[in-house]
Amino acid sequence: MREIIFGWSRRFPEDEIVLAVRARHRNLQDVPPDARIVFTRLSPQALSNVVELPLQARRNRVDLVVSHNYTSPFTRNAVFIHDLLFEESPHWFTRKERVYFWPMSRLATYASTVFTSSRTEAARIERLHPRLSPVRATSLAISPALAAATPRTPAMMPTGWEGYWLCVGRLNRRKNLDTALRGAVASGLLSPTHPMIIVGSAEYSGANTELPENIRALVDAGHVIFAGRVSDEELRWLYSNANCLIFMSRDEGYGLPPAEARFFGTPAIVSDIPVMRELVPDAHAFVDPDSPTALATALASMPQRRAAGPVDGLQDAESAWEDIASRIRSASIAPRE
Repeated sequence: MREIIFGWSRRFPEDEIVLAVRARHRNLQDVPPDARIVFTRLSPQALSNVVELPLQARRNRVDLVVSHNYTSPFTRNAVFIHDLLFEESPHWFTRKERVYFWPMSRLATYASTVFTSSRTEAARIERLHPRLSPVRATSLAISPALAAATPRTPAMMPTGWEGYWLCVGRLNRRKNLDTALRGAVASGLLSPTHPMIIVGSAEYSGANTELPENIRALVDAGHVIFAGRVSDEELRWLYSNANCLIFMSRDEGYGLPPAEARFFGTPAIVSDIPVMRELVPDAHAFVDPDSPTALATALASMPQRRAAGPVDGLQDAESAWEDIASRIRSASIAPRE
Protein backbone atom coordinates (compact mmCIF):
# COMPACT_ATOMS: atom_id res chain seq x y z
CA MET A 1 0.00 0.00 0.00
CA ARG A 2 2.88 2.36 0.70
CA GLU A 3 4.21 1.96 -2.83
CA ILE A 4 0.75 2.39 -4.37
CA ILE A 5 0.34 5.65 -2.45
CA PHE A 6 3.73 6.99 -3.52
CA GLY A 7 3.18 5.82 -7.09
CA TRP A 8 -0.22 7.51 -7.15
CA SER A 9 1.29 10.75 -5.84
CA ARG A 10 4.00 10.78 -8.51
CA ARG A 11 1.74 9.86 -11.43
CA PHE A 12 -1.23 12.07 -10.44
CA PRO A 13 0.17 15.08 -8.57
CA GLU A 14 -3.11 16.96 -9.12
CA ASP A 15 -5.02 14.45 -6.95
CA GLU A 16 -5.44 15.17 -3.25
CA ILE A 17 -4.44 12.15 -1.18
CA VAL A 18 -5.81 11.66 2.32
CA LEU A 19 -4.10 8.90 4.32
CA ALA A 20 -5.93 7.19 7.18
CA VAL A 21 -3.21 6.16 9.64
CA ARG A 22 -3.40 4.49 13.04
CA ALA A 23 -3.10 7.07 15.80
CA ARG A 24 -0.09 5.27 17.27
CA HIS A 25 1.81 6.24 14.10
CA ARG A 26 1.16 9.92 14.68
CA ASN A 27 4.80 10.81 13.99
CA LEU A 28 4.89 8.97 10.67
CA GLN A 29 7.29 10.72 8.30
CA ASP A 30 7.43 8.34 5.33
CA VAL A 31 4.52 9.76 3.33
CA PRO A 32 4.22 11.79 0.12
CA PRO A 33 4.87 15.46 0.92
CA ASP A 34 1.51 16.59 -0.45
CA ALA A 35 -0.57 13.95 1.38
CA ARG A 36 -2.94 14.89 4.21
CA ILE A 37 -2.98 12.53 7.20
CA VAL A 38 -6.01 11.66 9.32
CA PHE A 39 -5.96 9.26 12.24
CA THR A 40 -7.93 6.14 13.15
CA ARG A 41 -8.19 4.49 16.54
CA LEU A 42 -10.18 1.28 16.19
CA SER A 43 -8.49 -2.10 16.04
CA PRO A 44 -8.18 -4.50 14.30
CA GLN A 45 -7.88 -3.24 10.73
CA ALA A 46 -11.12 -4.90 9.60
CA LEU A 47 -13.17 -2.98 12.17
CA SER A 48 -11.42 0.30 11.43
CA ASN A 49 -11.94 -0.09 7.67
CA VAL A 50 -15.65 -0.80 8.07
CA VAL A 51 -16.47 1.86 10.66
CA GLU A 52 -13.86 4.62 10.61
CA LEU A 53 -13.00 4.95 6.93
CA PRO A 54 -16.57 5.93 5.94
CA LEU A 55 -16.60 8.57 8.67
CA GLN A 56 -13.27 9.97 7.52
CA ALA A 57 -14.47 9.85 3.90
CA ARG A 58 -17.52 12.00 4.67
CA ARG A 59 -15.61 14.33 6.94
CA ASN A 60 -12.92 14.96 4.31
CA ARG A 61 -15.26 14.80 1.28
CA VAL A 62 -13.18 12.20 -0.55
CA ASP A 63 -14.26 10.84 -3.92
CA LEU A 64 -12.98 7.30 -3.39
CA VAL A 65 -11.70 5.16 -0.53
CA VAL A 66 -9.02 2.63 -1.51
CA SER A 67 -8.70 0.02 1.22
CA HIS A 68 -6.69 -3.12 1.78
CA ASN A 69 -8.52 -6.46 2.22
CA TYR A 70 -11.55 -5.07 4.08
CA THR A 71 -14.08 -2.65 2.65
CA SER A 72 -17.17 -0.94 4.03
CA PRO A 73 -20.82 -0.91 2.92
CA PHE A 74 -21.06 2.75 3.93
CA THR A 75 -18.89 4.50 1.34
CA ARG A 76 -17.68 4.36 -2.27
CA ASN A 77 -14.77 1.99 -1.97
CA ALA A 78 -12.24 0.13 -4.10
CA VAL A 79 -10.64 -2.78 -2.27
CA PHE A 80 -7.37 -4.58 -2.91
CA ILE A 81 -7.56 -8.22 -1.72
CA HIS A 82 -4.19 -9.88 -1.57
CA ASP A 83 -5.55 -13.43 -1.77
CA LEU A 84 -8.28 -15.80 -0.58
CA LEU A 85 -6.01 -18.77 0.08
CA PHE A 86 -7.52 -19.11 3.54
CA GLU A 87 -10.87 -20.04 1.95
CA GLU A 88 -9.52 -22.58 -0.52
CA SER A 89 -6.88 -24.16 1.75
CA PRO A 90 -7.88 -23.41 5.35
CA HIS A 91 -5.50 -26.05 6.75
CA TRP A 92 -2.59 -23.69 6.01
CA PHE A 93 -3.92 -21.12 8.46
CA THR A 94 -4.56 -20.99 12.18
CA ARG A 95 -8.11 -20.85 13.49
CA LYS A 96 -7.51 -17.28 14.67
CA GLU A 97 -6.39 -16.24 11.18
CA ARG A 98 -9.37 -17.92 9.50
CA VAL A 99 -11.83 -16.17 11.82
CA TYR A 100 -10.20 -12.79 11.24
CA PHE A 101 -10.03 -13.20 7.44
CA TRP A 102 -13.59 -14.57 7.07
CA PRO A 103 -15.37 -11.18 6.49
CA MET A 104 -12.97 -10.20 3.69
CA SER A 105 -14.85 -11.66 0.71
CA ARG A 106 -18.29 -10.91 2.22
CA LEU A 107 -17.49 -7.22 2.63
CA ALA A 108 -15.97 -7.10 -0.86
CA THR A 109 -19.45 -7.37 -2.36
CA TYR A 110 -19.95 -3.72 -1.34
CA ALA A 111 -16.87 -2.49 -3.23
CA SER A 112 -17.23 -0.60 -6.48
CA THR A 113 -14.11 -2.39 -7.75
CA VAL A 114 -12.15 -5.40 -6.48
CA PHE A 115 -8.43 -5.66 -7.23
CA THR A 116 -5.84 -8.32 -6.61
CA SER A 117 -2.22 -8.87 -7.54
CA SER A 118 -2.25 -11.56 -10.25
CA ARG A 119 -4.49 -13.00 -12.96
CA THR A 120 -4.23 -16.35 -11.19
CA GLU A 121 -5.59 -14.91 -7.95
CA ALA A 122 -8.29 -12.94 -9.78
CA ALA A 123 -9.51 -16.21 -11.30
CA ARG A 124 -9.56 -17.85 -7.85
CA ILE A 125 -11.57 -15.02 -6.30
CA GLU A 126 -14.08 -15.07 -9.18
CA ARG A 127 -14.41 -18.85 -8.92
CA LEU A 128 -15.03 -18.74 -5.17
CA HIS A 129 -17.28 -15.65 -5.35
CA PRO A 130 -18.78 -15.09 -8.83
CA ARG A 131 -20.61 -11.99 -7.54
CA LEU A 132 -17.25 -10.20 -7.27
CA SER A 133 -16.52 -10.61 -10.98
CA PRO A 134 -14.75 -8.96 -12.70
CA VAL A 135 -11.77 -8.91 -10.33
CA ARG A 136 -8.98 -6.84 -11.80
CA ALA A 137 -5.33 -7.90 -11.56
CA THR A 138 -2.93 -5.00 -11.01
CA SER A 139 0.32 -6.98 -10.71
CA LEU A 140 2.89 -5.94 -8.07
CA ALA A 141 6.47 -4.70 -8.25
CA ILE A 142 9.55 -4.88 -6.10
CA SER A 143 10.29 -2.28 -3.46
CA PRO A 144 12.03 0.79 -4.89
CA ALA A 145 14.16 0.81 -1.73
CA LEU A 146 15.39 -2.69 -2.57
CA ALA A 147 15.91 -1.75 -6.23
CA ALA A 148 18.02 1.25 -5.20
CA ALA A 149 19.95 -0.47 -2.39
CA THR A 150 23.73 -0.65 -2.57
CA PRO A 151 24.63 -4.36 -2.23
CA ARG A 152 26.39 -5.25 1.04
CA THR A 153 27.77 -8.64 2.02
CA PRO A 154 25.85 -10.00 5.06
CA ALA A 155 27.95 -10.61 8.16
CA MET A 156 26.69 -14.20 8.45
CA MET A 157 28.28 -15.31 5.16
CA PRO A 158 30.70 -18.14 5.96
CA THR A 159 34.40 -17.69 5.40
CA GLY A 160 35.48 -19.31 2.16
CA TRP A 161 32.00 -19.58 0.64
CA GLU A 162 32.03 -20.54 -3.04
CA GLY A 163 28.32 -20.47 -3.81
CA TYR A 164 24.95 -20.76 -2.08
CA TRP A 165 21.28 -21.46 -2.62
CA LEU A 166 18.79 -18.89 -1.42
CA CYS A 167 15.32 -19.25 0.12
CA VAL A 168 13.26 -16.16 0.99
CA GLY A 169 9.99 -16.36 2.89
CA ARG A 170 8.23 -16.87 6.19
CA LEU A 171 8.32 -20.12 8.11
CA ASN A 172 4.94 -21.76 7.60
CA ARG A 173 3.50 -24.88 6.04
CA ARG A 174 2.37 -23.18 2.86
CA LYS A 175 5.85 -21.78 2.13
CA ASN A 176 7.01 -25.41 2.21
CA LEU A 177 10.54 -24.98 3.52
CA ASP A 178 10.48 -28.70 4.32
CA THR A 179 10.63 -29.72 0.64
CA ALA A 180 13.26 -27.08 -0.10
CA LEU A 181 15.53 -28.44 2.63
CA ARG A 182 14.96 -32.11 1.83
CA GLY A 183 15.56 -31.51 -1.87
CA ALA A 184 18.76 -29.58 -1.21
CA VAL A 185 20.02 -32.33 1.09
CA ALA A 186 19.10 -35.03 -1.44
CA SER A 187 21.07 -33.20 -4.14
CA GLY A 188 24.28 -33.80 -2.18
CA LEU A 189 25.37 -30.25 -3.00
CA LEU A 190 25.17 -28.64 0.44
CA SER A 191 28.42 -27.98 2.29
CA PRO A 192 29.95 -25.24 4.45
CA THR A 193 31.22 -23.58 1.26
CA HIS A 194 27.91 -24.12 -0.60
CA PRO A 195 25.21 -23.63 2.06
CA MET A 196 21.49 -22.99 1.80
CA ILE A 197 20.72 -19.52 3.16
CA ILE A 198 17.18 -18.97 4.45
CA VAL A 199 16.03 -15.36 4.74
CA GLY A 200 12.84 -14.49 6.60
CA SER A 201 11.30 -13.81 9.95
CA ALA A 202 11.92 -16.44 12.60
CA GLU A 203 8.36 -15.89 13.77
CA TYR A 204 5.85 -18.41 12.47
CA SER A 205 2.74 -17.18 10.69
CA GLY A 206 0.05 -19.53 9.55
CA ALA A 207 0.18 -23.22 10.36
CA ASN A 208 3.69 -24.22 11.34
CA THR A 209 6.01 -26.01 9.00
CA GLU A 210 7.59 -29.39 9.72
CA LEU A 211 11.34 -29.21 9.27
CA PRO A 212 13.58 -32.24 8.72
CA GLU A 213 14.61 -33.99 11.94
CA ASN A 214 18.29 -33.45 11.18
CA ILE A 215 17.92 -29.68 10.71
CA ARG A 216 19.94 -28.89 13.83
CA ALA A 217 22.79 -31.05 12.58
CA LEU A 218 22.65 -29.31 9.19
CA VAL A 219 22.82 -25.90 10.86
CA ASP A 220 25.67 -26.97 13.17
CA ALA A 221 27.60 -28.33 10.18
CA GLY A 222 27.19 -25.05 8.29
CA HIS A 223 25.12 -26.62 5.51
CA VAL A 224 22.08 -24.46 6.36
CA ILE A 225 22.10 -20.86 7.59
CA PHE A 226 18.99 -19.19 8.99
CA ALA A 227 19.71 -15.52 8.31
CA GLY A 228 16.47 -14.14 9.77
CA ARG A 229 15.60 -10.61 8.70
CA VAL A 230 18.20 -8.82 6.58
CA SER A 231 18.53 -5.26 5.31
CA ASP A 232 17.66 -4.23 1.75
CA GLU A 233 21.38 -3.89 1.04
CA GLU A 234 22.05 -7.43 2.24
CA LEU A 235 19.05 -8.89 0.43
CA ARG A 236 20.09 -7.31 -2.85
CA TRP A 237 23.58 -8.78 -2.41
CA LEU A 238 22.10 -12.21 -1.68
CA TYR A 239 19.94 -12.11 -4.80
CA SER A 240 22.83 -10.85 -6.91
CA ASN A 241 25.27 -13.60 -5.91
CA ALA A 242 23.10 -16.67 -5.34
CA ASN A 243 23.41 -19.79 -7.48
CA CYS A 244 19.64 -19.61 -7.62
CA LEU A 245 16.50 -18.87 -5.62
CA ILE A 246 14.56 -21.90 -4.37
CA PHE A 247 10.84 -21.16 -3.95
CA MET A 248 8.72 -24.23 -3.19
CA SER A 249 5.53 -22.53 -1.98
CA ARG A 250 2.43 -24.71 -2.40
CA ASP A 251 0.31 -21.73 -3.44
CA GLU A 252 0.49 -17.94 -3.65
CA GLY A 253 -1.62 -14.98 -4.55
CA TYR A 254 1.48 -13.45 -6.07
CA GLY A 255 4.89 -14.61 -4.82
CA LEU A 256 7.24 -11.66 -4.44
CA PRO A 257 10.62 -13.44 -3.97
CA PRO A 258 10.58 -14.99 -7.49
CA ALA A 259 9.62 -11.59 -8.92
CA GLU A 260 12.50 -9.99 -7.01
CA ALA A 261 14.88 -12.68 -8.23
CA ARG A 262 13.78 -12.12 -11.81
CA PHE A 263 14.30 -8.37 -11.42
CA PHE A 264 17.92 -8.94 -10.32
CA GLY A 265 18.61 -11.64 -12.91
CA THR A 266 18.80 -14.44 -10.34
CA PRO A 267 17.95 -17.91 -11.70
CA ALA A 268 14.99 -19.48 -9.89
CA ILE A 269 13.69 -22.96 -9.27
CA VAL A 270 10.03 -22.59 -8.37
CA SER A 271 7.06 -24.78 -7.56
CA ASP A 272 4.95 -25.80 -10.53
CA ILE A 273 1.80 -23.86 -9.62
CA PRO A 274 -0.25 -21.56 -11.89
CA VAL A 275 0.86 -18.25 -10.39
CA MET A 276 4.54 -19.09 -10.90
CA ARG A 277 3.86 -19.90 -14.56
CA GLU A 278 2.29 -16.46 -14.81
CA LEU A 279 4.92 -14.44 -12.96
CA VAL A 280 8.23 -16.14 -13.85
CA PRO A 281 7.64 -18.00 -17.12
CA ASP A 282 11.41 -18.06 -17.72
CA ALA A 283 12.30 -19.75 -14.42
CA HIS A 284 15.15 -22.25 -14.60
CA ALA A 285 12.82 -25.08 -13.56
CA PHE A 286 9.27 -25.72 -12.39
CA VAL A 287 9.06 -28.65 -9.98
CA ASP A 288 6.44 -30.51 -7.99
CA PRO A 289 6.38 -28.70 -4.61
CA ASP A 290 5.93 -32.02 -2.82
CA SER A 291 8.85 -33.80 -4.51
CA PRO A 292 12.29 -33.34 -2.91
CA THR A 293 13.65 -35.65 -5.61
CA ALA A 294 12.46 -33.36 -8.39
CA LEU A 295 14.04 -30.38 -6.65
CA ALA A 296 17.33 -32.28 -6.18
CA THR A 297 17.40 -33.04 -9.90
CA ALA A 298 16.76 -29.38 -10.78
CA LEU A 299 19.49 -28.21 -8.40
CA ALA A 300 22.00 -30.59 -9.97
CA SER A 301 21.55 -28.77 -13.27
CA MET A 302 22.41 -25.35 -11.81
CA PRO A 303 25.88 -23.77 -12.10
CA GLN A 304 27.78 -23.76 -8.81
CA ARG A 305 28.25 -19.98 -8.84
CA ARG A 306 27.36 -17.03 -11.01
CA ALA A 307 28.77 -13.56 -11.37
CA ALA A 308 26.71 -10.68 -10.04
CA GLY A 309 25.56 -8.40 -12.82
CA PRO A 310 24.91 -4.65 -12.44
CA VAL A 311 21.26 -3.76 -11.96
CA ASP A 312 20.05 -0.18 -11.63
CA GLY A 313 16.31 -0.51 -11.40
CA LEU A 314 15.05 2.30 -9.16
CA GLN A 315 13.31 4.12 -12.00
CA ASP A 316 11.84 0.88 -13.33
CA ALA A 317 10.50 -0.06 -9.87
CA GLU A 318 8.98 3.37 -9.26
CA SER A 319 7.43 3.41 -12.74
CA ALA A 320 5.91 -0.04 -12.16
CA TRP A 321 4.20 1.16 -8.98
CA GLU A 322 2.93 4.24 -10.81
CA ASP A 323 1.40 1.93 -13.43
CA ILE A 324 -0.29 -0.09 -10.67
CA ALA A 325 -1.73 3.06 -9.11
CA SER A 326 -2.92 4.16 -12.54
CA ARG A 327 -4.77 0.86 -13.08
CA ILE A 328 -6.51 1.22 -9.74
CA ARG A 329 -7.46 4.82 -10.39
CA SER A 330 -8.77 4.31 -13.92
CA ALA A 331 -10.78 1.18 -13.06
CA SER A 332 -12.30 2.81 -9.96
CA ILE A 333 -13.72 5.86 -11.71
CA ALA A 334 -16.68 3.93 -13.10
CA PRO A 335 -18.81 1.51 -11.02
CA ARG A 336 -17.98 -2.17 -11.29
CA GLU A 337 -19.62 -3.89 -14.24
